Amino acid sequence: MASKSKFQLFLFGIGMVLASLYVYKKRKIFKKRKQLKSVEDYENHAREKLPRFTYALISHGFGDIATVEENMAAFQRYSLRKRLFNDFPDLSITMQNNHVDLPIGIGPSTYKSWLWRDGDLCVSRAAGFLNICEIVPMLSDHSLERIIEANASSDVLKWFQIFICGDGYHETLVRRAESAGYQGIVVASGGYGYEDDFQESDWKLAITSIVDKLTALRLGNFNQMNPATAFHKHKIRPTVWKDVARLKSLTNLPIILMDIVTPEEAETAIEYGAQGIIVSNEGGKTVDSLQGTLEILPEIIAAVGNKLEVYVSGGVRSGCDVMKALALGAKACFVGRPVLYGLCYQGEEGVVQVFTLLKNELAKCMTSTGCTSITDIGSSCVVRSASYDDEDV
Repeated sequence: MASKSKFQLFLFGIGMVLASLYVYKKRKIFKKRKQLKSVEDYENHAREKLPRFTYALISHGFGDIATVEENMAAFQRYSLRKRLFNDFPDLSITMQNNHVDLPIGIGPSTYKSWLWRDGDLCVSRAAGFLNICEIVPMLSDHSLERIIEANASSDVLKWFQIFICGDGYHETLVRRAESAGYQGIVVASGGYGYEDDFQESDWKLAITSIVDKLTALRLGNFNQMNPATAFHKHKIRPTVWKDVARLKSLTNLPIILMDIVTPEEAETAIEYGAQGIIVSNEGGKTVDSLQGTLEILPEIIAAVGNKLEVYVSGGVRSGCDVMKALALGAKACFVGRPVLYGLCYQGEEGVVQVFTLLKNELAKCMTSTGCTSITDIGSSCVVRSASYDDEDV
């Protein structure tokens, strides 16, 4: 009888070992999920995997999503001009006097924990691994200190995004960001529709609170409040120019203004001491029927020259898109949705995969156009299709 019990125990042990090996193998396969071929493939995966509401939240835009579509369509109006017999390029640049390995950065996106556990930390670590600039959103799940601490190196370039709070709470966050080691403050144009969405009626607050509880979403920079409570208490509002002047007096960090869409705004940004601007229409999430950001870019470059650094965001889906933006005068590009698609695919590794894809595409475009460094890229590298100009007439 004892012998039978020992044999059963032996079989049980063998079974546990086999089960452990199976789980380990599955995890290894999961960790080494292959890189997909395009940003569109990562988006398709997100569409299939995520709940419909979550996918809509990160991918869709305002109204008929005309602005979202226009952002992407604008890049198709330009073609590259090929040159032969070129060496492999150097993709590194400086942004606000800080060295980075790519002219592509991570834009500020919220709700990352809906896509992957500790999504903010995953993206932060990916940015550190890639040595690229990341704009950390004010409305992150983790605190700004926890996010920057996720990087093994203190040399990683992090900028902190703020919205203006009616009670001045954003000033506290600016001081915290400077103390934590952030190297730039990115000022968003601010809460168009935020007050309506979160304060207009009790039922909206109730529904938002229910969603927050179901997803356990809390904002790390707002003492773990849910978004509805944070918006209601601190009263996020649109930014005005006197806010920029006030911020300049608070910090020695570079001030970068987001959501600039006209040459006049860009010139005013210079007057108020901004060191950089991001040409952006908020990814088409707040207003419909706006120009694509690439269409606006040449006008803004002509207006500001070299008086500040100009970045662009919106519609970038490939390294070729990055090349076109740089050729038209941008210092660098920031991407948002592609980061979230990569995060959904494989967490930190998925984000690295997306940027590796963009990096390789950009390198190929530079080699094909005779550019061995980012500074070689200029307007002679691209040509606008005459057919599109004819349509505009």
